[in-house]
Amino acid sequence: MFSTALCAEFRLDDPIMYALYGIVLAFVVALALFYLITAIMRAKKLNMDMVRIKKVVTSSISFSILPAIGIALGVVTLVGSLGIAFPAIRLSVIGSLQYETQMADGAANAIVGGTDGLEVLMRNGLTAKDLVTIATVMSLAIMAGPVFVLIFYRRIQSKVGVLLTKSTGGGVKKGGINIGELLFQVTFIGMTLGYLAMSLTSPSQNGKYIDAYYNFIALIVAMIMMYVFDLLISKAKWKWLDSFATPVSMIIAMAVVAVISFCASKYGWATIPVKGSDAAQQAADALAAFVM
Repeated sequence: MFSTALCAEFRLDDPIMYALYGIVLAFVVALALFYLITAIMRAKKLNMDMVRIKKVVTSSISFSILPAIGIALGVVTLVGSLGIAFPAIRLSVIGSLQYETQMADGAANAIVGGTDGLEVLMRNGLTAKDLVTIATVMSLAIMAGPVFVLIFYRRIQSKVGVLLTKSTGGGVKKGGINIGELLFQVTFIGMTLGYLAMSLTSPSQNGKYIDAYYNFIALIVAMIMMYVFDLLISKAKWKWLDSFATPVSMIIAMAVVAVISFCASKYGWATIPVKGSDAAQQAADALAAFVM
């Protein structure tokens, strides 16, 4: 009875949610200030050049602004289904737009027993049990990495260090590939294929309308922008762009999809079947099957 009453009275915009967010935010800010002040005091004891220290602090602040925009986009993306406070709590500690949305959607799909779980919960109303389930999935999964590093880092550090010094094909100078770089590239390609598979879910299920392709369009635009930024970084030597490439690519991709979505709504594209949609859907099915 108590559980039923609690779920009935639960609201995503309840003041207690914002109070919890305030506590978490205060802790994160206090922790950052503690390490900042401790580092500056240590630098003074070592007689380090304070001018250079100030430059490091200033550059760190400036290079954190655009990546923070990507985090804010993650909060905005989840606001409609999970409210403001919980996504803000999650992304104020650790997380990313891709991970948070994927885990939240997966947990919601499990709750409703089908696809478009977050949209269904938005229409039917999110209960306290639903939020706790989604929050648990999102939090425990992201904690696996830090906990693994905390427990096993010292054990694997030396082995990983040795592995990073090895190369295939008789060494890098003879055309071989560094094992460490190879592992990073394989992991990155695997993550990219995973996001590609996710973006193909909607077209493979209902590829007749343009809104089914939004995620795929965003992925393609982001990939193109990252390629352009990589050229600017490597060819034009715009090294400062390295820290901004990912969030800017995300922002541009989301802006493109937003414009398409606005035009689709204004001019009725969303209700008009995409030309060649049957072939596109078959291609999406085949590519999704290959990726998965």
